[in-house]
Amino acid sequence: PPRERQIVLLRFFHNKTQSEIAAEVGVSQMHVSRLLVKALGTLRGAMGVDA
Repeated sequence: PPRERQIVLLRFFHNKTQSEIAAEVGVSQMHVSRLLVKALGTLRGAMGVDA
């Protein structure tokens, strides 16, 4: 999903903190954390990696 993609890009390619991402995207830091967990799980599944 586009929002998860944006959050992953901001976190890992732009080295932003969860709080910085939350302010930029307009959601809470906790929601950013949840979206990151979901997005990383999706990526792991797509790569066939067990976490």
